[in-house]
Amino acid sequence: MHTQHRRRSSKSILLPRLSTNNTNNNINITNGQPNYARRMTIHLPETTPDTTYLYGYALLIFTFFMFMSSFYSMVVSPYMPDTNIKLLDWVKHDNYYCLLLPITGLVFFYWIMWNWMGMKFFRHN
Repeated sequence: MHTQHRRRSSKSILLPRLSTNNTNNNINITNGQPNYARRMTIHLPETTPDTTYLYGYALLIFTFFMFMSSFYSMVVSPYMPDTNIKLLDWVKHDNYYCLLLPITGLVFFYWIMWNWMGMKFFRHN
């Protein structure tokens, strides 16, 4: 006997009703779910090495270096003396990076707003 999970009424109108006399070809009889609404999960065999954690570490290290270089160029470099290192002196005397923080703040505000709106559309669809 199949256990029927109750769905919220706002979500159940999107899926066809299941009944015993339904002859629709989109219904898989073995699990009672429509074929197009079934979760498609890929299970990897145990012999395949999982390298997902390496991508996570690489992302964390890259984010840390980008944050530290941005922090140095926007906050620390105007207060540092000349170092006679071409790259560091170029960052110190460049006028672009002093404007980067306010412009990034505006873009960050719009990014948060659109992210929130997308989540609302996703959750209440």
